[in-house]
Amino acid sequence: MGGRRTRLIRARKAAYYTQESLAYALNVDPATVGHWERGRSEPLPFKRPKLAKLLGVSREQLEVLLAEGQTPPAPSADTEQDGELMEAEVASDPMKRRTLMKWGVATTAASGLGVEAFGQIGMADVRRLERTTDRLCNLDHRHGGETLWRAGAATAQEAAVMLEQGRYTTGVGHALLAATGNLHIRTGWLACDAGRHDVARTSFTEALTISRQAGDPEIETRALAGLGFHSNLVGRPREGLRFSGAAEDAVRRLGPSSRMTAVPLLHLAVANARSDDYSDAQAAISRARKALDADRGEEAAPWAAFMSPMEIDAVEATCAVEVGKSARAEQLLEQAIAGYGDGFARNIALYRVRLAAARVLAGAIDGATEAAEDVLDTIADGLDSWRVSLELGRVMDSLEAYPGAPGVQALQERYATMIAV
Repeated sequence: MGGRRTRLIRARKAAYYTQESLAYALNVDPATVGHWERGRSEPLPFKRPKLAKLLGVSREQLEVLLAEGQTPPAPSADTEQDGELMEAEVASDPMKRRTLMKWGVATTAASGLGVEAFGQIGMADVRRLERTTDRLCNLDHRHGGETLWRAGAATAQEAAVMLEQGRYTTGVGHALLAATGNLHIRTGWLACDAGRHDVARTSFTEALTISRQAGDPEIETRALAGLGFHSNLVGRPREGLRFSGAAEDAVRRLGPSSRMTAVPLLHLAVANARSDDYSDAQAAISRARKALDADRGEEAAPWAAFMSPMEIDAVEATCAVEVGKSARAEQLLEQAIAGYGDGFARNIALYRVRLAAARVLAGAIDGATEAAEDVLDTIADGLDSWRVSLELGRVMDSLEAYPGAPGVQALQERYATMIAV
């Protein structure tokens, strides 16, 4: 084997991965990634397509990165954060570019939101930031965050420059600060769904910092809740408990707010379940249901549209899977999937994956393959979610124990064609 693969390391960093987070995305040990980068071993052939996708390079470019002494230069530290670069990478796939342009996201990320040389900024500019955040939220629900996070990061960077270099009144400044905080939160959620853990944590932390500057308890609550979710996602449930508990404290300063109250409680429930405290998880779920029941039917903000009885069912099911209660999980997930509308394709796919996992746990292999096939249908329709792909990969691993079961071989072949290759 060759020596240290310096440019492979740069490519990983340019994609905002640590060795640990890249290993998590590929379902390998972090030491394995370290061996690749030091030239001590090579990624197995079936891992290379996914590795190339995560690094944002073609398969041919990955082979060059892996070849000793023949690696192309990666983006420099100065250009990694450039908004135009991020936007170009967002829109590298023609289908996704058409989707982004339809919603106005790619145009917004690249065009500077109409602010020339960071001159006078008015409420119209703030409203454009808010609309971009809402569009990203809607696209996230429908298509997943695998590609969209770069548009969020580019726009959040531009908003930060507007804050620092623009001219605006006190009122506009306050609104701009809040809009920037909300944009960071959305970018954090997109990055979570894309497996960009460094970006997710940084984005939520930036939003938390802004909440303190603005004295905005809503942004503070959502930022802390996002950090709690992210901690659960990367396997740190005790940290998730602390962040979710802090979010629960912050939400009390908002007064009555049923949906907002429920959000940290759901992350608290998952953190408790993953800390082997199922009774506290159930208590948090019950409190979330009670909070949502207090909703008087006011129209939810776009970011809160996901918060519904179906979401609570799905989170309770997630907790049930953690403790091996497959029958309860299957019942709740079927309810959640049936209740969600077409605008939540990513959530539906995620919960179908968990339904497949629950059925494997129960030994219902035919039902598991059916649910997994439905997920592949959604991916074929354009869903691009690291979380869905990661959990689906784990289901496929578990199905290897049932090679002769009806439907398993056909599912494995289709999965290999669509995902693994």
